[in-house]
This record gives sequence, structure tokens and C-alpha cells, in this order.
Amino acid sequence: MRKFALRIILFCLVPLLLLIPLSMIVDKGLQKSHHFFFAEWNDLFAGHIQADMLFMGSSRAWVHFSPEIFDSAYQLNSYNLGLDGTTLDMQLERLHIYMRYNRKPRYIIQEVGLNTVIARQRELPQYAQLLPYLSDTAIWRIYKQQYENASLAERYFPLFKYNNQFPLIKEGLLSFAGHGVAATKYKGYRGQLLSWDNSFSNFVRDNPKGYALKIDSQAIDIFKDYLKWCREQDITIMLVYAPYYYEADHYITNISELKKLISGIAAENNVPYLDYTHNYLDSSKRYFYNSQHLNKEGSEILSRMVVRDITPYISPAEQ
Repeated sequence: MRKFALRIILFCLVPLLLLIPLSMIVDKGLQKSHHFFFAEWNDLFAGHIQADMLFMGSSRAWVHFSPEIFDSAYQLNSYNLGLDGTTLDMQLERLHIYMRYNRKPRYIIQEVGLNTVIARQRELPQYAQLLPYLSDTAIWRIYKQQYENASLAERYFPLFKYNNQFPLIKEGLLSFAGHGVAATKYKGYRGQLLSWDNSFSNFVRDNPKGYALKIDSQAIDIFKDYLKWCREQDITIMLVYAPYYYEADHYITNISELKKLISGIAAENNVPYLDYTHNYLDSSKRYFYNSQHLNKEGSEILSRMVVRDITPYISPAEQ
């Protein structure tokens, strides 16, 4: 009986002893990978960013603001922390984690728009981006909030969180050995070499009369608290409403209310607000790859516009 029990123990223990170091290697590899999911998180946790200026927002931040253009215009170091598919609360979670490992920025360029005022984040897209960091208390809290089915096994049982994620396991192993994928973004930014797609036509087909955006009071409170926090931290925050294709105006039936709300909050808090939603960019599909996102040509034009317009708020020593 003892021999049988010993065999059972060894049968369970030996694979576990192999899985533990393998899991650690995959985590460590992904934590230094240039993979699209992990590059910015890795820079953040490693304390490699140390930005004077941060770009915050959703995908309309990371595809719209080029740090290279801002760095060449000013004597400062900028970095784009735009996070795909997120509302403001999740963007702020990332900002606060940034502050644990990197110096406080002097400036924040915050992309504003639909995602600023809608209900709090649920189901973060590309959940795999959090997996190598589940041992971090803040990331684990976020992960549990985002995914109702999160289990302790994902945090503590080796490799369980990478179940069916074989490409990520492969990238972790290769990156650990110094042979991971090449970087595809520059300081969090990636201009999109894409032409106009069919997503807007599909949206119009499915919503011929448009819809009213549901503005969430809790999101508004988060927004106001954020501006107050920046003031208390002595961070100059500037709000930027990036262009969208002009025809989209007809399908968000309360878009004027949304813009008035954001501009009003900015005025109340004495925060610069730059609205680029009605300039020449928004009238041509040439500059967009869908109704909400500029392509590389459009984003670089926008970046230069913002550089020009924020100059009064930048210290003369950094100009």
C-alpha cells in the first residue's frame, strides 16, 4: 500500500517539478518579449519608460500619437500607453501601475471621446496580455474584475493560465533564449499602413437610424477625479478629441451632448481641450482605415497638429 501511495505521489510530483520551472521560464520570457501584447507592459514593469509625457487612452491613442514626432519637437521623452478597447477606468489602472515603477510624468495627453463616458470596463480585449503578470497584486485584482471565471489555479498552478495558448508558450521560450519576435511598435505607437475597410458600412447597415450613446454617471465621476488627481500631482493634463470620419456624426445621435459634456468638464477644471473632430482630416477616407481610426499618414499629421497646439502649455526649457 505504501509503495502504491509512493507511486501516486511521484506520478503527481514529477510532472509538477517539471512544470514549475517551465512556467517560470515562459513568464520570464514573455516579460521581456517585444510581442504586441506585452511590449508596453514589460517596459512599464521594468521601469524603462520614465516619461516626461505620456499619451493615454484607448486604441485611438496608440494609433494616433507618435512619440517620435513629439520627442523631435520638444526636449523631452514621451511614451504611448494607449490600451486597445478600454474605457477610462482601465486606462487609469495602467497609469497607476506605471507610477509604481516609473517617474511621474510632467504632461499627459489624454485621448477623449466615446470611451471616456461609457460604463466601466468589462472583459478587457486580448486578456492574454495580463497573463505573465498575474503574480502582481494589482494585475490579479484587475484580472478578477475583468473575468468572472478567473480562478486561483490561473495564478498559482504552473502553466494552467496558458492552457491552449501554445503560441504564447513558444514565444515565452524563444524570448527567454533571446530569440523572440521583433518589435512592431515604437514607444507604444504603431502607425497603421491600412486603407479604408468595410467596418463603417457594416455599422450603418446594422444601425440605419444610429443610436444614442449611454453616458454613465460613474464614468463621469472617474473622469472628474482623474483631472483632480492630475492637478494634485502637479501633472499638466491636456485632453485631445482625435478626428473621426465625419459621416459617423449622423449615427451617434447624442454626439453633441457628449462633446458639450467633455468640454464643460475641461472648462470647469481649467484643463486644455483640443477638439480635432471638425478639421480637414475628417472629411477624407484617405486618412482613415475605419471611421474611428486614422491611418499612419493621418496620425502623423494629427501628431504635428497637437505638437503645434500644446506649445503654450509646455515649459520654455523643453521647447
